[in-house]
Amino acid sequence: MEFYVQALDRYVTTGECDRYNDEPLYDYLLMVMNEATVKLRVLTDEVCARVFYDTMVQFVKLNIEKERFNLQRSMSERMGMKHALEWSIQKKKSGWQALIQKIADKYGQYGFDSHFYQREFGEKHGYDDDSVWEKMVKDWEEAYHAKMDEERSRLLEPKKGMETKTLKSYLDDIPEYLSSHNIDKREFYQAWGLMGGIWNISEFERIRKLIALQTEYPEIVKVVNKMGRIADDDGKDKIFTSEGDVYKMDHSSKSDILGVTTGNDLNSMMPLELANCADDELEDLFMYRYLTNKLQIFRYKSEIMKPSRNLDARKAKRKGPMIVCLDTSGSMSGRPEKIAQSLLARVLDVADRQKRDCFLIAFSVSVNPINVKKERAKLLSMLANVASGDTSAVKMLNTTFSLLESSADYVNADVLWVTDFKIPIPSAGLINRMEKYSKANTHFYGLQIGIADNQWAPYFDYIYKVEYTPSRRF
Repeated sequence: MEFYVQALDRYVTTGECDRYNDEPLYDYLLMVMNEATVKLRVLTDEVCARVFYDTMVQFVKLNIEKERFNLQRSMSERMGMKHALEWSIQKKKSGWQALIQKIADKYGQYGFDSHFYQREFGEKHGYDDDSVWEKMVKDWEEAYHAKMDEERSRLLEPKKGMETKTLKSYLDDIPEYLSSHNIDKREFYQAWGLMGGIWNISEFERIRKLIALQTEYPEIVKVVNKMGRIADDDGKDKIFTSEGDVYKMDHSSKSDILGVTTGNDLNSMMPLELANCADDELEDLFMYRYLTNKLQIFRYKSEIMKPSRNLDARKAKRKGPMIVCLDTSGSMSGRPEKIAQSLLARVLDVADRQKRDCFLIAFSVSVNPINVKKERAKLLSMLANVASGDTSAVKMLNTTFSLLESSADYVNADVLWVTDFKIPIPSAGLINRMEKYSKANTHFYGLQIGIADNQWAPYFDYIYKVEYTPSRRF
């Protein structure tokens, strides 16, 4: 999965995609990424880039999960190859014929030469020779992989056309819907992050109502901003920014411009071509010029030096991932649950923009830890459940501490509790551990939803409070 994610990251950032191997799934991605209309939309429209990325990641993930299932199903055969290398001479002598026949029946069409080994083992007693036996097992393994590749291609083939059609539909429909309904792209990103890469207008509008709660309850925005990366001149790492979270891009370097030429380098386009691209009536003309390499573009003194995104850089202290502990007990049902989901949408957007890992620990009495980048389906399933049960911090704290100890990357983690804080104080041992992590630069923040006595305040850096009017029931 990491290989595909890195390839997609590179493509949406630079438009570059290289052939690494002949693996069927990557071949399909290359075909889509090299299609001119897709590439143009992705490189000129930030929303399209995000839609493309998430849609393709979801497609890749589903195919990898299917492949993982097939590998697990064939585990016994792969173990059989391993065990065959350990056969005794006596077992080879009595069992080689049945084994060769079994492999031939299954892999004869995939390059396994059963006649060769029948001669070697039958006429020459080659099963006594370890090198010949090892070659037989190696040929068996290669034939197995050839069959798996064919199976992978066969399963992928009917999905490719539908996925391409879906992607192109999304790239057309989503920007049009956002434009016609005057929806800000930051609002879209938050809602889209909870949709699992599947566009549905009714679901989108439902999630938009959750996001609108951030205007009604500004504490949601405040606490998430507190979790974000902060520029600091004493830090070693860098954050690239011009002001706030707005990136500044220089279209071209004036001192390097030599003249005007034609081509299809989108980074070098003249303002006239940008205007044509944005005009509905001239868009077809722009597409024709792009596809035929006839766009008017700037020419530079050095063909190597091309205009690029130039960002102001400031030093920053590196912060680790975000760990969000979400209360899913019965006391959170109704309005609190919606407020919590609104906050989660914003946290996921921050994690995506800042490339930070985000770990969700849903808790009541039991806990349900979720890596929101790698387990988006599990996250969506959790959000579909209704809050229920009692509340305990014991398992949630133990899970948080285990996560903080799992890797050096988590040393600078920010931990956020989203709860009504109607949680009994646990044992002194757990509280002491929490205080030790605080002293070691782990920041604990809270969003308290509703009015309640809060005994936890001394153990947190800061707790934001959201008050709401409970629904009246008759």
